[in-house]
Amino acid sequence: MMNRKIIALFILLGLLPNLAAQNKRAITLDDLYQIKRVFDPQISPDGKTIAFTISVPDLKENIFNSDIWLLPVNGGEPEQLTYGEKLDHSPRWSPDGETIAFVSNRDGASNIWTINHKGGVAQKLTHSEHGLWAPIWAKDGKHLLCRSRIVVDGETDSENPYIDELPLCEARTINRLLYRQWDRWLGDKRNHLFWVDVKDGSFKDITPGDFDTPPVSLGSGHDADISPDGIEICFVRTIGEELASSTNHDLFSLDIKNGKMKSLTTNLALDYNPHYSPDGKYIAYAAMSKKGYESDTQNLILMDRKTSTKINLTKSFDRSVNEILWHPNAKMLFFTARTEGRRSIFSVNIQTMKIVQLTNQGYDGNIRITPSGNKLIFVRSYCHQPNELYTIPCQGGKAVPLTQINKTLSETWDIPKLEEFWFTGAQGDKVHGFLLKPPGFKEDKKYPVVLTIHGGPQGMWADRFMTTWFTFPLITSPGYVGVFINPRGSSGYGAKFREEVSRDYGGRCFKDLMAGLDYVLANYDFTDSEKLGVIGGSFGGYSTNWIMGHTNRFKCAVSHAGIYNIVSFYGATEELWYPAWDMGKNPWDDKEIMEKWSPHNFAQNFKTPCLVTHSQQDFRVPVTESFQLFTALQLQGIPSRLVYFPDEGHVIETPQNNVRWWKEIHQWFAEYLN
Repeated sequence: MMNRKIIALFILLGLLPNLAAQNKRAITLDDLYQIKRVFDPQISPDGKTIAFTISVPDLKENIFNSDIWLLPVNGGEPEQLTYGEKLDHSPRWSPDGETIAFVSNRDGASNIWTINHKGGVAQKLTHSEHGLWAPIWAKDGKHLLCRSRIVVDGETDSENPYIDELPLCEARTINRLLYRQWDRWLGDKRNHLFWVDVKDGSFKDITPGDFDTPPVSLGSGHDADISPDGIEICFVRTIGEELASSTNHDLFSLDIKNGKMKSLTTNLALDYNPHYSPDGKYIAYAAMSKKGYESDTQNLILMDRKTSTKINLTKSFDRSVNEILWHPNAKMLFFTARTEGRRSIFSVNIQTMKIVQLTNQGYDGNIRITPSGNKLIFVRSYCHQPNELYTIPCQGGKAVPLTQINKTLSETWDIPKLEEFWFTGAQGDKVHGFLLKPPGFKEDKKYPVVLTIHGGPQGMWADRFMTTWFTFPLITSPGYVGVFINPRGSSGYGAKFREEVSRDYGGRCFKDLMAGLDYVLANYDFTDSEKLGVIGGSFGGYSTNWIMGHTNRFKCAVSHAGIYNIVSFYGATEELWYPAWDMGKNPWDDKEIMEKWSPHNFAQNFKTPCLVTHSQQDFRVPVTESFQLFTALQLQGIPSRLVYFPDEGHVIETPQNNVRWWKEIHQWFAEYLN
């Protein structure tokens, strides 16, 4: 056998092909459930150690397991801290850095556990039968702020008032909207905040009343915070609004000692994601301005706690603010925002309001800062690489990976890097898209093309690795070219572009998609214009349904959880502000616009063989939408298949269900594109 050093030298000189590259292969469905999912880094008070969570799927057992791991801030070998058999997550350092509190369901309901940062046996702190989660340490180290979902004092579970008399009857009595959300029944329980005594694990409800704190919809993941002096809590709540049709959430403060609550915002749109400044002078938060519009631009607002003066720090920034993070000096904020197919990190000076973009690669999130204020720690993924921890200097610079959790696995995959392109869409506007070549790509070969359409409609395809929904490499792994266009309505391209999909569902968005596909076929010689497939989920499913009624250019289609009949969808979906804004009217007030853009009115034009997939627990787009679509296809003799999941929601997430979903998709494409 040739000496390894000689082989390496020959490769370096270009005299031998790279053997590692030759051994690469297409990603498989089994690979998806070997990926360790890295998220939620938390930096110790001394700035030396990162605690983070790794979630590991188990395809055979059809479950996920997660544990807490530790890593030096400067990089090194990660060490496992917890070894629970179920879900350990949300690590939070105590102010003295000695203890890590975390959430675990290892013995039933999710509760708060603690463990010494050096290791040892974890101790159960709270014993709540309802479960507690989202812990935040008070600065005194004696208390934790947590969330739970309970039936409020003085109320009974009225959804099943006859439970004792008729224990086998599962009927629900419903008295109000919002009664279900996404993939869960809400019942009569409410989200409340609890104050946990670390000494004995006791906890009390500090936001009583028949309100959700924080609200069940339109949450940020950080809708409560504790002031640096530990005497006040800022939280998000909706009062006096119809929850199913209102996007009006407001900020409130609560004095921990006397329980006095005060309203902080009166904006009629969304206010949320509050963060106290390290010096206690300000609260930074995200806010929208258009009442009832869930996809409105989210601005970064700075509120002076003494004067209640509010300043919009991102007024000139035509993107939506996502995560928010203070610099320890309280003079600067960091935030993430989607922009042109990526999610990037930005900084803004609170005095000058100067915004600086710090990153512009991949998909960044979970941003944290070292106590010294010198480094940012965050999670990044690319289309070809799952989540890993990265770091950059706070003023920007080259991002350096801190972990390589999935290196061994990802190095075996043949996943080309995403290629991006711009083309002229509807009304002469520039539109952005991505193209992904198949594994084993050869320039002189023709490949089938799969147009993949995102949901929302205010979503965005990005250079990221998704383990659920439409994983880019799984679209292309059978030997297809994947085309991922961000048409009219997509976020990350400014308010005007995003808003032009509302009340125009099948208009400019459809034209953008077709123009983008035409651009790819005309400019990439390896694409086969005779073998075209289309796939979409949610609004992407709507677009697929619309496409089938307006063109027969595709050999086959896959429609997942898509709107088929806008009027019936309006009456059955849970979050009513969404169709109310995007259509502009209730169906009984203006039938014309809903009829105009409803795919079911064009079913007589259907010719494309279609795979239809949907789930019973999908309350966002109820399953009857796909039942109607499948009926229309079958009655017209169009080749079609329905794959129904009784135990899933809008997204097919359970490991074995997800694999089954992809197998059905691959089989359908193989039948018509190969």
